[in-house]
Amino acid sequence: MVGFPGGIRCLITVAGLGLVGAAGCVKTVPHAQRVEAEGDKCTLLQALMRQPAPAQAVQQFVAEGKEAKAPVVVYVRHPEEATLERFFTGDAQCADDSFKVVQENVVDAVVVYLQEVQGGYAYDAQRSSPEHLTMDGRPQGTVRKDGTVWVAGADVI
Repeated sequence: MVGFPGGIRCLITVAGLGLVGAAGCVKTVPHAQRVEAEGDKCTLLQALMRQPAPAQAVQQFVAEGKEAKAPVVVYVRHPEEATLERFFTGDAQCADDSFKVVQENVVDAVVVYLQEVQGGYAYDAQRSSPEHLTMDGRPQGTVRKDGTVWVAGADVI
């Protein structure tokens, strides 16, 4: 067996890793697909925020005069794993006249919890802070995909 000096061994390892990356073993989602996925998530959230409970939580926040638009944080509940996952990735640019999605933890925000159900999500929305996030919550309705449009309803699961 022939031994290589440390510098050459390191060079061979780096070159090998470069080949693995170039061969496609390292996967990343193209930018255009990420933007489209985030846009679809925003469309879903906008449909959901027009429903009575989320709209009321936003109206109460705005009425207090703290901010012109209520900060909204969105999580997906995974009860089987006892985890919460942020719905939006990266810097979300989702807003309308009364709310804006924020990624940073704020002291007071409207927190929307989503839980995957067949064909869409069950949701509940409430005022909360980062230290009061919860895995509990009663669904206030559902949002489902109808063709290319997200349709929210009050059919509680």
